[in-house]
Amino acid sequence: MRLRPPVAHRLALVAIVLGAGYLAVSYSVPATEWAVMTDELQTSKLATSVAQTLSPVPRIHGEYYGALSQLYPVLIAPFFGLFSAPAAVTTAHALNALLLAGAAWPAYLLARAVTGSRAAGYAAAALTAFVPWLVLSTTLLTENAAYPAFVWGVWLCYRTLVEPSLARDTAALGGLVLVFFARTQLFVLAVALPFALLAHDTGFALATASRGRRLAALARGARRAVTAHPLLVVAYVAAGAAALATRNSLDRVLGNYGQAAHGDLFPSGIWRAAAVHFDYVVVGVGVAPFLLATAWSLVAVLRPERREAHAFAVLLLALVPLLTLEAASFDLRFTPGAFAQDRYLCYLAPLFAVGAAGALLEGRQRVLSAALVVVLGAAFFWIAGLASYGTGVVVFWASPAAAFHPTLASAASAFGLSLEELVRWGGVVVAAALAAAVWRAPGRATLVVVAGAVAAFGAVEAAYVFDRVAAPATRRARLIEGIRRDWIDARLPAGSSVALVANPRLRPEYWWDAEFWNKTVDRAVSVDGGPTSTPFPVTRLTVDPGTGAVRGREPTSFLVVDGSESRFRFEGTTRLATAGPLALVQVARPYRALWLTQGVTADGWARPGRTVHIRFFAGTRPGARRIVVTLSPFSESRSPQSFTLRSGTTIRRGQASAGRPARVRFTACAPPQGYALANLVTHGVARLPDGRVVGLHVDRVETAAASRTTCRG
Repeated sequence: MRLRPPVAHRLALVAIVLGAGYLAVSYSVPATEWAVMTDELQTSKLATSVAQTLSPVPRIHGEYYGALSQLYPVLIAPFFGLFSAPAAVTTAHALNALLLAGAAWPAYLLARAVTGSRAAGYAAAALTAFVPWLVLSTTLLTENAAYPAFVWGVWLCYRTLVEPSLARDTAALGGLVLVFFARTQLFVLAVALPFALLAHDTGFALATASRGRRLAALARGARRAVTAHPLLVVAYVAAGAAALATRNSLDRVLGNYGQAAHGDLFPSGIWRAAAVHFDYVVVGVGVAPFLLATAWSLVAVLRPERREAHAFAVLLLALVPLLTLEAASFDLRFTPGAFAQDRYLCYLAPLFAVGAAGALLEGRQRVLSAALVVVLGAAFFWIAGLASYGTGVVVFWASPAAAFHPTLASAASAFGLSLEELVRWGGVVVAAALAAAVWRAPGRATLVVVAGAVAAFGAVEAAYVFDRVAAPATRRARLIEGIRRDWIDARLPAGSSVALVANPRLRPEYWWDAEFWNKTVDRAVSVDGGPTSTPFPVTRLTVDPGTGAVRGREPTSFLVVDGSESRFRFEGTTRLATAGPLALVQVARPYRALWLTQGVTADGWARPGRTVHIRFFAGTRPGARRIVVTLSPFSESRSPQSFTLRSGTTIRRGQASAGRPARVRFTACAPPQGYALANLVTHGVARLPDGRVVGLHVDRVETAAASRTTCRG
């Protein structure tokens, strides 16, 4: 049975989406571990907050948090409301695959609108869907929603450029709002739109006017840009007035990224950094889309013949440098010396896809287009020389395109070339072949060949990074084996609130895991200024050194602590569950310290020759206490380290060596409303891997009532 053409066309587009989606979902669903912290933790907590409060206002740890990229957390919030955290993450990974592949749909609409050809639409859809950034589906990063949202936003803005109306202006404003809340970075679309609008109306009017009428045409185009878009004009004027009237308005508008708008937006090295970011994306999309799209856009602007082509061309030529400079500036200022994060520029892929499709089907200006492709190939040869390919550490979630460079390096070595030489000379060869095709080859046949080859290259890139890099990272062995990941949620009733009291003695991954995989963990506590494992809002508590009373707002009676916490312990602590070195405890309220160490580092080390004070508070149970303090040296120390502990008239001296910790036993009397004091001095010296010079480590403090001992006085 022969399908009717509209049905066949829809099935072709669905096949592209499902093909890319299947590639992504086959790797994203089996991903059982997070890849990037604390970004994914932020997303999961925002989604949980939306599910629990039914409000899109971003909140973490019970407080407003200025992460305005709320589209993705809102989309996955139902999963975190209905399922356990591990199940919600798996379901979100499946949705990610559909979202990223689904960007093909607006790309198809955009290319078809620009060219009037379904074939161009299919080509743009395939080039948008089959890209190395599909590997982001294994993460809970906002790019999963921002990538398709950006293409929808560009399509809506394009429509009002070509054929203005009140409805299309409204839709364009909706698109700007959509992309902003998809990812704050995409604020640049709102910056590019008025420039593109003015450039399109004046440029097209100027190009189509006779020589003697150009000044009048320019004025007419500028007037049309204003009068044809009254809603956009009013919206931008209102936004500008609000920005001028409000101090620190950018901080409020951009939320946590407000700091990115301050300082030198063009720091030293910006142009080289921009070239490196751009190179990685151009290579990631297979070079050809960049050459074709840029050449076609320049022709469409220099010699415009169709309003549709001119409108998209000015939008592309405005967005490409803005996005590139923005990504380079952010990386230079906030992650200096790291590596170029090409995920910030994955949004160029659909722009190049649409432009490339237009270039291969455009029958006019073939000679000029071919010449520009050659010129751009030469320009890329120079630009590509600014990047360092295949050197340094590359993290797949930050730079999916760069993560494919090892395979390109292997291919280069087969030809006796370096990776840089392969990229540069490969770009020249591709430019020459494309120029010949644009000049002489039939457009539709060339479109099929080029689009098919580039889409296949993108699929190979994605599969390689999925299989060789992302899969090992997201299917690694669990930090704590033998327990369920949501062990805290499993122990407590739904709706409970648990606070983390992080101890830097343990790797941050322990605390990240506890919060990421458990929805009930929704607070963080710092005691006496101790460090935490989170950048999110923290409840700060202080212990009165005279009475042990705890000052500050107590968030909950359930805490996750280091099972061997040596800095303090709260009175009335009941252990409910354990997972490796972590313990879930319930604490009596109001909080009161049972004992407190002073003079140790945040992770429990005594400093050589300095006194460590250990206070034992009377609290609700004054009297004698049997106390055991466990001390151990650095595991690589070769000689024993000595210590002296004094408490009242009791003096204990001894040594601790690697593998043989010292357990110091003594009795102390805590008077009512007061405390007993033990002073510890360590005499050995050890140097930790981080360079610190330390003595012994306070591993554990244990206390129990000494019922047969009487305190005197």
